[in-house]
Amino acid sequence: MPTLRLLPLALALGLPFTATAAEPVRVTATDLHLEALRPATMTYLVYFHGAAGSGAKRALLATSSVRRERVEGTDAWVIDQSWEDENGIVHTAHTVHAAKDVATLAQTSHWSRAGRAFTTRITPASGQGESEGELPEAARANTQAGFAAMREGWWMNWHSDLTLLPLLPYEKGGTLRIRLFDVGMAAPMDVDYVVRGERALAGADGKPRACWLVETESGKPGSGNVQRFWIDKAQRVVVKEEDIFNGSYRSKVLLAAPATIEFPLPAAAG
Repeated sequence: MPTLRLLPLALALGLPFTATAAEPVRVTATDLHLEALRPATMTYLVYFHGAAGSGAKRALLATSSVRRERVEGTDAWVIDQSWEDENGIVHTAHTVHAAKDVATLAQTSHWSRAGRAFTTRITPASGQGESEGELPEAARANTQAGFAAMREGWWMNWHSDLTLLPLLPYEKGGTLRIRLFDVGMAAPMDVDYVVRGERALAGADGKPRACWLVETESGKPGSGNVQRFWIDKAQRVVVKEEDIFNGSYRSKVLLAAPATIEFPLPAAAG
């Protein structure tokens, strides 16, 4: 999620650029590779850790289900997220995106963390939303203050980033600037994604996956943090994400198969 900064890489990668970091290319809905969106269920292992060998902490399974359907008469993509740790479900989100431009039509998200549970519902077109549950009043006021700004033109939903970010035109190279918004922000903001080049990421089967290596400061230059993505060029899917913030890592790794329960537990013997 937001609040991450770009760090220099000692990489000599050979993707030709049509723009430089000083000359961002504005990305709008018409530039997105919407044809690459497809129904899918994907699970990422999310975990926090320090230096190599320091041990993994706070591991979660983040599963997203993407499907195409009509919602109240509108052609839409629906993304359902479920984040689970050893204590149970800690986060869910149900987001409806317009199929024509992935604009957010509606979203309901729920968090259960630090002993508190709260739910937020938004309808961006009307600039309306509500937050309910065990949310500090200052946080509730800050969240609701940004609802009116949702009507201010097109933006891409940051909450759906693992599904939507691969749609950016990385083949252009250089720096891509896109307008993003997520619940809790005061207003949509411009965020720059820098295409560092190409990187072959070998899978467990030994076969390399040709990826774009992409970095962002997430709108917080100078904070000392970075968010880095390996995006499969052929499939347009995030294979790996590595974030550095506050001197530690948060990693997300795509599993070969979704971590969903296919067969229920047998009934207990009477």
